[in-house]
Amino acid sequence: MVKQTRPEFLFLQQEDVIEAGGLDMGMVLERTEKTFRMFGSDELIQPVKPMIMLPDAYNRRYLMVAMPVMMKGDVNQAGIKWAAESKDNAERGDLPYGIDVILLHDVERAIPLAIMDGSLITAMRTGAAAGVAAKYLAREDSEVVGLVGAGVIGRTALEAIGLSVPNVKEFRIFDLNPEKSRRLQKDFSDRWNIVIADSLESALSEADIISTQTTTTSPFIKAEWVRKGTFFAQVGANEAEPEVHLQADHVVVDEIEMVKRYESVPHRLMVEGKLLEENMAHLSDVLLGKAAGRTADSDRVVFLSHGMGSLDINVASAIYENARDRGLGQTLALWDKTVLELG
Repeated sequence: MVKQTRPEFLFLQQEDVIEAGGLDMGMVLERTEKTFRMFGSDELIQPVKPMIMLPDAYNRRYLMVAMPVMMKGDVNQAGIKWAAESKDNAERGDLPYGIDVILLHDVERAIPLAIMDGSLITAMRTGAAAGVAAKYLAREDSEVVGLVGAGVIGRTALEAIGLSVPNVKEFRIFDLNPEKSRRLQKDFSDRWNIVIADSLESALSEADIISTQTTTTSPFIKAEWVRKGTFFAQVGANEAEPEVHLQADHVVVDEIEMVKRYESVPHRLMVEGKLLEENMAHLSDVLLGKAAGRTADSDRVVFLSHGMGSLDINVASAIYENARDRGLGQTLALWDKTVLELG
């Protein structure tokens, strides 16, 4: 007779994720860099994430994305993130624009190991990806950062870049909503000089590092604002005009397959044969010394961030371990007694 066991898993609310270290940017940066190295070393399985965009890719109002991952090596963790976005939420203001859920999976028992809020983890690892890219692609003497978009990702990108590039002294922030910029100024002014710019050009024209994190579908970053020697992290898909990418000395991406498959300005340039895959490099290969990211201080370097599910799963694994060790969250079960045949 097979002894039945309850398929228990740990459920973590966002408050639990925070208490388990979800706001620890140092930890997230470490996990993010490790994940990029694993990606470049074939130490993880990460299918290209399927997306459903409604009504269409050019004018999406609702987005649903599935990101299944298997991390190998010492992480040894499987999981999936379900990410959703709604412009209705942003317009009403009652819920976040994006709401994500992460499930960690017990491979041997075929049951959930943990289910947790993934929205905070998404924000942290997205900012951390820009930080890791800046660490390896920006000039070492970079001091001024031009930041466009002062929302949740702007906040995490600011901290991640500030921690990753030691010589950064000043952030010049522009957002269509000045109140968001003022909040970042208030929260980070004890660590860096935070200047609220009155225009895009004043935020970017003298920047050594540029980071954009918006939901725009209309490019607005002009090539003349990206000076020689600048590192530009495009966290949104469509902020930069085509010439920004075409004039770059190096175009580095988190995952080239995403650029090839999903609508964006770089995608259209690839379709038109103007941006060639052989002239692009994975950030993971730069970290591992397999590809050049910057060869001279005068190089313009563009980083395209599309978001890899492995980043979420690696960070979530650390959160789960901390939560389990500290007794956080709720233990739930899929059933008490199944009606299904066992074995």
